[in-house]
Order: sequence, then structure tokens, then C-alpha cells
Amino acid sequence: MSWLEFNIHVRSPVLGDNVFVRRILLELIEPFVNTHRQKFSHWHYLIESDPCRGDGYYYEIRIRFEGDNANLSLVKNALINDLANYSNRTNITMREDEILGSHEGHHGRRIGGGIGPYRGAQSEGFAADWSIIVEILEKGSEFALQILSLGDNLIESRSMQVSKWHLFHPYYLHLPANQLLLE
Repeated sequence: MSWLEFNIHVRSPVLGDNVFVRRILLELIEPFVNTHRQKFSHWHYLIESDPCRGDGYYYEIRIRFEGDNANLSLVKNALINDLANYSNRTNITMREDEILGSHEGHHGRRIGGGIGPYRGAQSEGFAADWSIIVEILEKGSEFALQILSLGDNLIESRSMQVSKWHLFHPYYLHLPANQLLLE
């Protein structure tokens, strides 16, 4: 099976302001995944800062799908179409130098120059654990979207207070924390 990684670039005007990222996750990614779920075996997303963009606060939503090449081609085309419609409808600012502000990627790097498509992280030290890591990533993505959606309904200031925690935890717990926009 192959992986498709698509990097959606978002500019946030305020450091720590993840409203744009949350909107894209809940208004674009969640409905897209639910609509096209039969075309892939696994999926997940991660949020990364995009420091190569210079001044300002840029983030990448790296969404990845695992499946066969024919279905991943359909997923890519549908995602590009949905992203264009979403961008036109919402006027969310994304990268200006690429069509729709996004591109197919290889773990954050563009395809080209000898770099092939994202293959998963089996060769990055997770070999024997990769199937479990994929399951954690997928469950974390699904659970994070549910929590973020429920969180949008909170109204009490105490419920929404921001606090800083210093935690040390195994790497695999970083993944769902990232998906909840906590890291």
C-alpha cells in the first residue's frame, strides 16, 4: 500500500491562535474523511509549524491517507476540489505561491529533486511498531476531531481557560496531543 500526504498551509495572524486550523479541521477535513472513507485504509493528520515561510505564523496541516494507488489518486483529486471550494467559500488565507496554498508532500518536503512520495515512517525507527503507530495516529485524529467539535460548544470562561503544562511522555503520546493542537 502507498501513502498520500497533502500539506495544507495556513497563515495564522496571532501566535497560538489556532482558530483557522480548527476551522479547517472541522469544516473541511472531517467531512472529507467521512465522505471518502471507503477509498483508503488508514488516515491521520498532524499539525506542524512551517518556519520556511519567513515572518508571520504559518502552519501545515499534514493529512495522510494509506491505500492503493488508484484510490489515492481519486482521494487527491477530490481533496484538491474540496480544498478549492472551501477556500473560495471561506476566504481563509493560505499560501499564496501555490495553487490553493497547498501541495502533495513527502513528510513536509515537496515531491521533486529525487524525493518520492511519503512512504510512512517504517524506516524512521518505527519498523516493528509502525502498524500500531498508524492505529494511534488514526484513532488520535478521529478522537481529536470529536473533542474539538465538542469544545466549540463550550461557553463558560473557566471551561476555555488556557494553562501551560510541562509534561514528559513517550513519543507515541505526542501524536494525539499534536492532533488536539496542544503541542
